[in-house]
Amino acid sequence: MDKKISQLTQTTSRLETDVIAIVNGGSTKKIAVEDFIREPLTDGGDVSGSFDVDLSTGHWFKFRLIGDVSVNFTNVKEGEKYLFWVYSNGNYAVNGMTIDGGSGVIYSQGGTLPNPANNAWNLYHGYAVSDTEIVLTELDNFSSI
Repeated sequence: MDKKISQLTQTTSRLETDVIAIVNGGSTKKIAVEDFIREPLTDGGDVSGSFDVDLSTGHWFKFRLIGDVSVNFTNVKEGEKYLFWVYSNGNYAVNGMTIDGGSGVIYSQGGTLPNPANNAWNLYHGYAVSDTEIVLTELDNFSSI
């Protein structure tokens, strides 16, 4: 029985019929159907102080700062991309970011990340260049218009 994607309720193992072949200039690339499905957003809730973000639980996260924070990323996987939406309703600082307790390195333009804009959403985009290194970029001050 055929089902629409919206009717599927559980993950099943991938079959060859779940893969789409794309031919371009004589080379073929296979893309899995799940590559087209939107990733769910993990709501980390209100945060302050030191807290862990387990990257094995998803790729898109949102948090609301209720105090200064220090973030520790765990379960980093090389080649993965991550999005972090952060809302700050006060003058809060990101005091530090580490990977697995400090054994990894966070890279950002100029070597620092600016603190989140007040009363606005801030977007951090991360790319894991290895299992212990993340490159972060920030877009800040997404405010209502």
